[in-house]
Amino acid sequence: MALEFSWQLPLCSPNGATPPGQWIQLAQAVEYAGLDGLWVLAGAQCAESLGVAAALCAHTHQVQLTVSVAPQVMLPAALFSTLQSLQSISAHRVRLHLPDAEQGELRSLFGEWLNRDQRSERTGEYLEILAQLLNGSDGGLHYSGRYFQLENAGFARRDLPAPPIILDASQSPSLIARHADACLLRSAPGPQLKAQISRLSALQRPAKRALRFACGFSLIQGDSEAQAWEAAARQLSEQTAARLVPADSPPRLGGPGNPLRHFEIAPNLVQLGPGLPLYLIGTPRQLATRLQELHGLGLNHVVIQGHAAVSDVLRFGERVLPLLAELGLRKEAVQHAR
Repeated sequence: MALEFSWQLPLCSPNGATPPGQWIQLAQAVEYAGLDGLWVLAGAQCAESLGVAAALCAHTHQVQLTVSVAPQVMLPAALFSTLQSLQSISAHRVRLHLPDAEQGELRSLFGEWLNRDQRSERTGEYLEILAQLLNGSDGGLHYSGRYFQLENAGFARRDLPAPPIILDASQSPSLIARHADACLLRSAPGPQLKAQISRLSALQRPAKRALRFACGFSLIQGDSEAQAWEAAARQLSEQTAARLVPADSPPRLGGPGNPLRHFEIAPNLVQLGPGLPLYLIGTPRQLATRLQELHGLGLNHVVIQGHAAVSDVLRFGERVLPLLAELGLRKEAVQHAR
């Protein structure tokens, strides 16, 4: 089974949004480089993901568009209508990520003050309605629940494929088992990722195909190992200089030379502190080897995060993807392109 790659668009910034022209350039570079998709984030400091995805439909033709939409932002029937439009104009390239309301500040930003149990129950109703609208037959949906009351919703439904649903690993296991096609894992070293995958793979699911797993990493590469670590040190210099390693941080390999290697928690894997992003650092061959190992743990989809430049995208497509194809991890992508 192939390992998929999506590049995360830089939509979130405390200092103002990235110009839309840069989103389009990056999206076109992702498609040209042969990656599988774009991940369009949602967040308090992000541009509105559905609008961005709609704009990118006009500038891309093949890449999958994973759109992150918090359930607090839009009622389920309204989201269904928007997804139908996106599926139509994108030629069925949309995937839907519904992030965990417990993570981040979206819940308070949009004025939801339910307790945790109520939020979980509301999310369950939300997903139930969305599933019925996306997969239902023609005619309106009547629904009576604790949090939602609908009459004749989705009466203008068109016969379009339902986008795959991606939920966070931190969400209720029952919601994941019932509604998710894929699960976004917490970024973690190999053993912790394997534990997450094992736990979620054991969920009893209704008649659905096997759950797929995605996880985010930042990638920094160089022609040589020394150049890769020097590039990483420059990119992470401010964060490294300001950070003391906490006593409860994961064990470090503490490699020689570049001071950034003090934060190396596994070969070619750097984390500056607990809960912070993980960076894969090395030559194209080293990155391909580490990605192969992640795939061997059960990971199906890598979301490339962090620094986003057209040159980084093209370099990844030119140098890393061919190595993964040699390892047999890009066969499905080749078939899809045909």
